[in-house]
Amino acid sequence: AHCVAIGRKSFKVLATGGDDRKVNIWALGKPNAIMSLSGHTSSVECVTFDAQEEVVCGGAASGTVKLWDLDQAKAIRTLLGHRSDCLSVAFHPYG
Repeated sequence: AHCVAIGRKSFKVLATGGDDRKVNIWALGKPNAIMSLSGHTSSVECVTFDAQEEVVCGGAASGTVKLWDLDQAKAIRTLLGHRSDCLSVAFHPYG
């Protein structure tokens, strides 16, 4: 994996991203990913959860940023404005 983030609400979920072009969601204590979110066309370089652990954001080597709704396990937004690698993503503390 290129990146890992822990959910800061429960501290019981992790998101990882890597060369498989997926954001994988893990529950502490479980040996396998509980969700695999696809849609990126290049390696995932950074991931983060929103404060409520309802949305995960992943940034890719292509510069694309995607947000997924974790309840529905589907992409809800794709941001295409970056021209090169997206190496860091964050949610604003106030939403």
